[in-house]
Amino acid sequence: MTRAVITLAGLLAALLGGAPATAADNGLTVLAVPPAANGQTRLQVEVTDPTLQKELRSGGALKDRFRVAVEQAGAQVSTVRRMADSSEGRYTVLAFDQSGSFSPYWSEAFGLARAYADELGARSRNHTVAVMTFGKSKDTPCEETTAAGLETCLDKVEQSGTRQLVTRLKFYIQQAVRDAAGKQPLSRGGSREVIVFTDAGEESKALNVKDVAREARDKGVRIHVVAFSGQGAGRGIAQRLDDMSQLAEGSGGRYIQVGDVDAQQALTGLVGALENIYWLDVAFCGVKPGQTADRLSVEGLSGRAATAWSDSISFRQRAEGGATAACPGTVALGPSPARTGTGSKTGASGTVTPPGKGTANSGTSTQPGSTPGSAGSATRPGKATGNTGSSQPGAAKGTPGAGSSGSTAGTSGSSAQSGSPAGSPGTSAPSGTPGSAMQPGGSMGSPVSESVSRGLPWWLLALLAGLGLLLLLVLIVLLSRRRSEPAPAPQVSTPVVPPPAAEPPPAQPEPPPAAPAVWKDPFATLPETRLVVTKGPAGLEPFYRVTKSTFTIGARPGEMDLTVELPQLSGHHVTVQLFKMGNVFVKDEHSTNGTFVDGRRLNPGERVQVKPGQSIRLSQQLELTLVQPGLQPAAESPSADVPLVAAPPVAPAAAQPPSEAPRAKARTLYAPARGDDE
Repeated sequence: MTRAVITLAGLLAALLGGAPATAADNGLTVLAVPPAANGQTRLQVEVTDPTLQKELRSGGALKDRFRVAVEQAGAQVSTVRRMADSSEGRYTVLAFDQSGSFSPYWSEAFGLARAYADELGARSRNHTVAVMTFGKSKDTPCEETTAAGLETCLDKVEQSGTRQLVTRLKFYIQQAVRDAAGKQPLSRGGSREVIVFTDAGEESKALNVKDVAREARDKGVRIHVVAFSGQGAGRGIAQRLDDMSQLAEGSGGRYIQVGDVDAQQALTGLVGALENIYWLDVAFCGVKPGQTADRLSVEGLSGRAATAWSDSISFRQRAEGGATAACPGTVALGPSPARTGTGSKTGASGTVTPPGKGTANSGTSTQPGSTPGSAGSATRPGKATGNTGSSQPGAAKGTPGAGSSGSTAGTSGSSAQSGSPAGSPGTSAPSGTPGSAMQPGGSMGSPVSESVSRGLPWWLLALLAGLGLLLLLVLIVLLSRRRSEPAPAPQVSTPVVPPPAAEPPPAQPEPPPAAPAVWKDPFATLPETRLVVTKGPAGLEPFYRVTKSTFTIGARPGEMDLTVELPQLSGHHVTVQLFKMGNVFVKDEHSTNGTFVDGRRLNPGERVQVKPGQSIRLSQQLELTLVQPGLQPAAESPSADVPLVAAPPVAPAAAQPPSEAPRAKARTLYAPARGDDE
């Protein structure tokens, strides 16, 4: 019986392993969503669907090829332009892991980098590439604008070898992102990329990959990771490789696992992918008053039907300007209905069946660009039918950079994607098309797979049947064991004699009434410190109390101690430090618009001491004055219009007997300061 249970468990594991995976690439990726201002923003998107790429280059009005769906408002695309048709600059950082653990892959990494340089010289223009090495420290030996100069620099850096002891991997990836954003700011358009060559030998856990990816997305920088791994990679290599995959996907970049895909073809395909980046100028409407955040998705249209779409992505919204106006009748409010379909992908041929486009013969959902009348399976963009490899970027021969498993943040096998807005024109399926279904909201959704419309897939039915059989076998085993056990012999219990009753304990005197609780000042540890608002947007309090030793200020809601929703403020703009002796320090957290103390702008990351009465200005829109009522002189005391909170009255001290002299008041002695910070 036990052997039968084990055999059945193995069968169930095989069924689970053979369950079809879902396709994650939907043909379009949002690369950058700057915060909205005056009801407008400019999106940067990458088109990976080959059919949509061809239609976009065939001519016609580009703005009619895209549609934006917003969850809590409406949006309309005003203009669309292709980045390759402009003179906007492109900036790329090639970052090489120089730690000792990367030495087995050092030469191979530079061979891939030279192939990238050759492709760059043959296809690209107005492109600057910087070479960076990192480990315990980083170095940027060159910054080249030609393929010949880049190859010379690569030869020189390769000869230096791997001479650093440890890897501060995520920290220096973050530094490379900031370097790229500084050289080619998002406001200038163009593209920003960081290509990391590493074995994921990360020793530090100080940074979170989600935070690094979010900062890269805010700055419009894509992170591509070329990961090397061998048998001697050590413990935790699987977790570190997963972190690198999440980092690439979260920033809109590619994850290239050397050995699993053709790494050279995938890397050179990144150059061709730059030809399929578009800028979309979007105007919002119907934004609710006070709204500060929202989510959107972008759809690529063929005629009036959506053939490619992106995942939903968060951005900073503002209820100002034309955004609060009512939307016209042609603009749909709210998100698109979820696209549902099989999303099946066979491991043998690499074919997938993503949702969104039905064929005329069978009504099954096929990938855009498939041949009409096929039997329900279509080749995924960027993958040849005969390729038995993985879904990594550039896995198909002859289609550089078209397929990407890491091009969309947060898609790990889910096939439900955004569809057409409810009630918008062109969302209904053609009449008589098999497999079409009515979506919620009264609009006809995209045709779903015939297998889904008929019922549950075969592998799920087999799995349920196997689970039922396994439960039946376990129940039979338990019943058979219970019947085979002998009945227990009856036990005769001896009478128990109760113990003699104990004498009651003597009565205890009632405790005296508890003394009333003494009021305790919550700021007895740290001195009273306030940030008085002298300039800022409407709705702020007159002042804010610094109640902890580390007090953060920024525009990121839910994460800062003081959140001020201003477009000019960075997510984490500044940190205020308060010590027991009353010393206050201010540190600029690499803010975009700067931190000023009494008019002097701090350098990025600089930390200075602030005295009572000095002003702290964040960008040009928010100004705070440091006030410490118990420490600053009377001449610098706060003005009368700043309310002060009085401490509750305390009980009067008991009168001293006339025969005793009054006692001297005790003094509190402070330990000597350990440094300027104390």
